[in-house]
Formats: sequence, C-alpha cells, structure tokens
Amino acid sequence: MNRILFDVSRWHLLLHREHRQMPVAKDADSHLLKLEDELFERLYAGESDRVPAERANAALRPWAERFHATCDALPSFGRLAAECRGDAAAAAAAVETLLDEMDVPGPEEPSPAAPPGSSKDPVRRPLAAACLEASRAVEDLRDATQGLAEVSFAVGQNPGTGTEAGAPGERPEIRPLAVRLRDDARLRRIAMLAGRFKRIAASHRRQRVKHGADEITDVEQGADLGRALPAELLRLSHPWLRLAFLRALLERQVLQYQLSGSDTLGRGPLVVLLDKSSSMAGLKDVWATALALALLDHAHTERRPFVLLDFNYQVTYEATVEPADRLPYEALFVGCTGGTSIGNAIDRGLEIIATHPRALRRSDLVLVTDGGSDIDTAAALRERARALDVSVLGLAIGMSAEVLTPWCDEAHGVADLSTVQENIAAPLFSS
Repeated sequence: MNRILFDVSRWHLLLHREHRQMPVAKDADSHLLKLEDELFERLYAGESDRVPAERANAALRPWAERFHATCDALPSFGRLAAECRGDAAAAAAAVETLLDEMDVPGPEEPSPAAPPGSSKDPVRRPLAAACLEASRAVEDLRDATQGLAEVSFAVGQNPGTGTEAGAPGERPEIRPLAVRLRDDARLRRIAMLAGRFKRIAASHRRQRVKHGADEITDVEQGADLGRALPAELLRLSHPWLRLAFLRALLERQVLQYQLSGSDTLGRGPLVVLLDKSSSMAGLKDVWATALALALLDHAHTERRPFVLLDFNYQVTYEATVEPADRLPYEALFVGCTGGTSIGNAIDRGLEIIATHPRALRRSDLVLVTDGGSDIDTAAALRERARALDVSVLGLAIGMSAEVLTPWCDEAHGVADLSTVQENIAAPLFSS
C-alpha cells in the first residue's frame, strides 16, 4: 500500500496498527500517520520498495525524504532498527515513542538549509534523543512481556484487522499489552517486578543440586571424565593415543555412560494464597502479585500445577493453571477490600490439593499477607497439612514473621518490597 516514499505491505500495516490499537490504514490517512507506517516498516522489516516517482505525492515527498535521510545519518536510529528487526511489538512501541518524544516538522514548514543529519540540522538532536527513549521503551516492553509471559491476555481485535492468527512465532494475545502497559502504572510495576523475581528464581534453580541421575541407560558422546568408558580412559596410557583422547575431550566426543534419574513421580500443586484485604492495597499488592507470577513460572518449569487463591475474609478469586496453560489476565486485577481470614484461605487451599488428580508427592502452599487472623483453627489445619504432605510457607509483609507461625511450617518477614530477599528466595525457588 502506497504511503509517501515506500510501498508498505498491507500485512505490516495491519501489524503496526493493531499493536498500537489504531484504526486500519487508509489512503486518506494524514501525512504523519503515513510517515509512522513507513518508520514501522523500516524498523520491523528494513526498507521496502519505493513508490515510483509518477505515483508519489509531490507535496509530501521532499518532506519525507529529508526526515528519512536524517534517520539514515543517525547511528542511534540504526541501532534502534537492529533492536526492532522482526519484532512487530518492539517496532510499534518504538514508533510510538519516537513520535511522542519529538515534534516532527510539518511539510508546510520551510526545509532547513543544513544537510540532513548534519550538526546544524534542527531535526538531528531531537531525533537522536527520541531514538534513545524508544530504545528504552523497547527494552521495557520486552522486560514486561517476559514478566507477564505466563498470563493470557484477551485477544483484542480492531474492526477490520482480523489478525488473530499472527505471524510465525508471534503471540497475538500480547498485542494489546503495550497499550495496557502505557495506560496502567500498576501493571507496569507488576511486570517489572515479576521479571526481576523470575531472574532470581532462575538463578536459584541453576544453583540447585540435581538428584536421581544414578542409573546407566546408554552410551553417549560428551566430555565428562567421571562417566568416560574404561576403553576411552585406557588411551591416556598410550603416548600416541593420549593426544587423540584430549582432542575428543575438547570436541565433546568421548564415549561415556548416559545416566538417567530414577525419580519419576511428579510434584503436587503449588498453591499461592494472596491476601486481598483493604490493607494490602498499593505497593504490597503489586509485590505480592509479581511474586505470584514468578511462582507460576517456577511451577511451569517444574511441570507442576499452580493454584492462585485471593482472599480477604473469604476466598474472592480462584484459578487453577495446569503446566501447559496460562493464568487468566483478570487474576492481576482483583481489588483489595475487606478483612482477613487466613483459616478460610488455607482450608480451601488444602481442599484443592487433596482433590487434585496430580497430587502425587509433596505439595507447597505459600501464604502472603500483611495481617494476622484468628488462630482457633490453625492447629487443626497444620495437622491436616502434615497428613497431606503439604509444606506451608508464610510471608509476612511489614510485620514480624511470628504472626504467621501458628499457620506455617516456615515464616519470614518481608521488609523490602523491591526484590525477593535471599532468605525468602531460597525456600521459594530452591526446593
């Protein structure tokens, strides 16, 4: 479809407009919208075919050519294009930020005498600054997408677009995410913290000792001396064969025993109880929700069912997420109101664990709250948890961990709401 200088494919126009939740492209679009479509094309796919001179808009062509020439002269624009290439969401976010951060001179304004991109070009400096902001916006969007990767957002479709299928490898349900993040500061904060918490969880998983690889099942190639076949080790005793062995070791071609684990049973559900009482509103709720997303990612990594229970004086929201599924997006927007009843929440969590068909081995229950509760039922619930082989971990936000000890096998106080402290991360992500 002809824009100003470039013939942009209709598919790319659909991607651009839908990622930004904008109307479909039309021939009657303003000159600025057409320029945005061309910028998206350059960032997403590189330069397209140019419109033949006889079909170009004579009034807009010099204006667009000068702006694109300034882009070509800026290294920061080249770096931004490299960051966005092949990523429609990133390219759309970059275009939106570019236009938000700078005032593009209109075609009616006189063209500057300075060459495009030169030090005296009035567009160069604001465009360079806008490119840096766009790069940050792309990075923030990718961090947010990582933080919210386990959440299923509703697929919004603008009239006339019809692009739910998406491009290969693209998640179309992420398309509305950039708009949601732009308009919702709370969601941005949750996404940022969730991404940070997931990295902490991944670090602890890498440090964890793996057990169960204790049965020889086959022979493979590798570079593990401890599992090398005796015939391979024998080559070390021969002066000529030693070099051949060392070469095979460097190339990971030494014949060695293949070991497999004998631990075949799966883990039971990971149940997270989030306090949604009125006192949790604000940063406490953001931190708790981000932690729940990190725990969901952790459960998916271990192929475990995940259950989220929101509660105040009763259970207000419940979602069960199997290893191949995602959490419904509405789980992130449950409001905080009312009082707190920990007993009701734990009772429901244990009921779900007891009836879940995949409760094969030890399950875990994580309680996140900022308040105490009547402990009359605490002893009975602890005994019931032990019978089900359920470990209960309590996180007390802004208060002493002792408040939760009647309910939990292990409890920790949470003081820093910008991260997951080491004493908390270890039992959460290393078990």
